[in-house]
Amino acid sequence: MKTTLITLLTVFCMAMCRENDEPTGSELRADAMLYPNGLAYDACETNIVLNWNDPNKIIRYAPDAESIALVESFVGKEPQKQGNIIYKFTGRKKTVQCGWGAKFEADEITVVSIR
Repeated sequence: MKTTLITLLTVFCMAMCRENDEPTGSELRADAMLYPNGLAYDACETNIVLNWNDPNKIIRYAPDAESIALVESFVGKEPQKQGNIIYKFTGRKKTVQCGWGAKFEADEITVVSIR
């Protein structure tokens, strides 16, 4: 009985660790500020910002190629738009270009939906 219990716990722990190591894990939901490609007017390429109202907690993400059109469509002609996104990490980093030669590196995400 003791051996069976230890074996089951070991298998369970291994499964949980493997699930957490996967960068493209489960979908996450967050309120975000979405910015379209503003490079033409010295802003930044398409990016998504969480915690935008607290400068000490800002998190910037870069949408993957498939998600850029979704963000651009949602924002429309506005310089930015608040929305609630469902997203997944791709496990990659992406460089986001900004005006005046500035740039930043961000985790790349796939946006599943925006409302």
